[in-house]
Amino acid sequence: MEKEYDVVIIGAGIAGITAGIYLRRSSLKAVMLDKGAPGGKLNNIHRIDNYPACPSISGPDLAAQLFNQAMELGVNYEYASVFEVVKEGNLFKTRTDVGDIVSKAVIVATGSSPKKLGIPGEKDYLGKGVSYCATCDGNFFKGLPVAVYGYLDHAVEDALYLAGLCSKVHFLAPKPIQSTEEHLGQLKALENVEIVLGATMKSIEGDDKVQEVVYELGGFEKRLPVRAIFPLADEKSSSEFLAGLNPDTNKGFLICDSNMQTSVPGLFACGDIVDKRLRQLVNAAGEAAVAATASISYVRSV
Repeated sequence: MEKEYDVVIIGAGIAGITAGIYLRRSSLKAVMLDKGAPGGKLNNIHRIDNYPACPSISGPDLAAQLFNQAMELGVNYEYASVFEVVKEGNLFKTRTDVGDIVSKAVIVATGSSPKKLGIPGEKDYLGKGVSYCATCDGNFFKGLPVAVYGYLDHAVEDALYLAGLCSKVHFLAPKPIQSTEEHLGQLKALENVEIVLGATMKSIEGDDKVQEVVYELGGFEKRLPVRAIFPLADEKSSSEFLAGLNPDTNKGFLICDSNMQTSVPGLFACGDIVDKRLRQLVNAAGEAAVAATASISYVRSV
């Protein structure tokens, strides 16, 4: 039996939860769906020091506070995996593993995830020294040498976290590092961190676990003995379930107007799934507020 709501929110990270809070304060009926732990990527962040009024808070703590606030306000939440979203006339049908949901509008807040490198050894050593989450797996390599492959701020943050656990952190950057001055300054100041600019990963090697990584630098092949590698160079969007709607995208990330509406009327987006330059908690929450209020206006217009 199909369920009916005015708005369906897909994703329960900071963007999805914020959208849920704004919609709960309206007269519309909305539901928030997620297949993972509430808070999304917040649960993988060791420390947050740039979110207003929350100095030096851990990601899991902020996730818990946000989710508890939403539950206390009465936001509808369901643990569900979304397979597909289609549109029939003016209505959307969201297909999930717990049944279909019909709504007048949909807000996508599914975020992004680390993009696989596709190099030899990456798949073979997953869970044996290859990890995409430093805060999840860093403790397994306490006192051991590791490598981080990336150039964006989240890779720098993970390297800072690992530097407090591991004997040595090799930061391999394929492109110029894009991070805050504070984070980059902290990374450069650490004695057990080596930054290698212009490195391109070629393979990951070992026996029953990671023993070394192979990268190219200035046309020469380099071998680096490490016990783990964290490939954090690029992000991919989580928007495959929207294929039937065919919204405008840039490399899988949703293109939105100033109201956070995609090219599909009634389909809104917020957070890391959106095509933009800056992916931070503060603008994810702001976009969610815009998307929620715009979806309210859209629902009332149809």
